[in-house]
Amino acid sequence: MATSHLSSGEVACLLPLGDALAQTPSTALFKHDRLEVMRIVLLAGKGMHAHAVDGPITVQCTEGEVDFSVENAHRILRTGDLLYLEAGIEHKLAAIQNSSLLVTIALLSPSDTPRGANERRIRHDDGLETRWPKSE
Repeated sequence: MATSHLSSGEVACLLPLGDALAQTPSTALFKHDRLEVMRIVLLAGKGMHAHAVDGPITVQCTEGEVDFSVENAHRILRTGDLLYLEAGIEHKLAAIQNSSLLVTIALLSPSDTPRGANERRIRHDDGLETRWPKSE
């Protein structure tokens, strides 16, 4: 079943989910030709396997604590932290605590895509909640 995206001018609440976090699925908030925004919910001990995306991304931790592995280093994202990655950079995540992340992806056209990024890209689309969170 397709997730309904925000319409132009529609408002979404991104405050911490608190007690509702464990029952809230990850969701794509909207996707346009060059931009995709998602709320990723990861329960403690869950994560996302190593992957890369075609465009630059930001990941903002809106609640919880996540171990974000990138370029053979670990960065701990805590509530309020924002991380930026260039296109094609492989990364993986593991939730230390129940967490909610706001992920923004700049979607590049095929001619703008860095060489090699296509082979590793996770497809982000309406089926998001059926794929994430994944166990490590």
